[in-house]
Amino acid sequence: MKTIHLLLVLPIGLGVFSLSSCKSDEETAGENGIDPEELKRNPIQAVGAPRLLIETGQYTDGPVWQASEKVLFFTVPFGEGDIPGLYRVRPDGSAMKVRGGDLKSGQLPVGNAVTKSGELVTAEAKRLIRGDATVATGYPEGAFDTLKGVVVHKNGTMYVTDPGYFVDPPPTANRLYRVAPDGVVTVAEQFQDVPRPNGVALSPNQDLLYVGFEKPTAGTKPYLEKYHVLEDGALAEHSRFAELDMDSSPDGIEVDMAGNVYVANKAGVTVFKPDGKKIGNVAVPDQPTGLAFGGDDLKTLFITTAKTKIFTIKVNVTGINQ
Repeated sequence: MKTIHLLLVLPIGLGVFSLSSCKSDEETAGENGIDPEELKRNPIQAVGAPRLLIETGQYTDGPVWQASEKVLFFTVPFGEGDIPGLYRVRPDGSAMKVRGGDLKSGQLPVGNAVTKSGELVTAEAKRLIRGDATVATGYPEGAFDTLKGVVVHKNGTMYVTDPGYFVDPPPTANRLYRVAPDGVVTVAEQFQDVPRPNGVALSPNQDLLYVGFEKPTAGTKPYLEKYHVLEDGALAEHSRFAELDMDSSPDGIEVDMAGNVYVANKAGVTVFKPDGKKIGNVAVPDQPTGLAFGGDDLKTLFITTAKTKIFTIKVNVTGINQ
């Protein structure tokens, strides 16, 4: 195991894992002149600017919080030499490599999730890993191209996006996979208009799956689709949930316990109500790539970025660890 020696270790990030206020959010809001009920309706009301957690010197993605260990995992998909891989933030604020990555072999960690029991799941470019075991390396018609986002249902079903980043020329169809608990892979949907499926997240009761499309057909705004999830994990009818700005490039998605949907994109972190109406946006100094709720109360939102930093913001509504 290796530590990223490029890291600038910043003590400012240490408190996000364990510090908690003795006052409730409602008490603090009242003291600040904010209607406590507004906090329940607006999770980003008066949240302040994002705080710097660490600076890695590399592109970061795939954040996920492992509650049992109180640790944040993230990936470095790009970089020179032995830098790419899966990392975790240590208590002293530095980052330790957990597993290496290699683009040529396809064993390149990109997205992360956790199971109901807290086991780590990693979407590598060419394979899906649960713990230390390979779950799948392809779908019935062939090998994976570039797995990106992953989320795990409470029944063990996994949903994984494959935007086809590393195919030249680009494929005519990208895919959303459903991976059964026994590892059987099904193509849940094959998209004909190359919309680049990217981020995935489940609703609080896990009967809805949100999928973000980063680069749809020319002239179409990037958007999020909402799929209904059946008891066996199969996906049923779906519809447009929300649209983002034309040049937004939506990436990672997270959901809080109130059903609000958070989207990492060029504008920062954009938040939508459960009905798809936009609540607002939190500006982030660097372009966000991924999001994860963590901390003791699951109100710390970790934000990986396309440059060199990982940020945090404290939101008003408890998030979902997924």
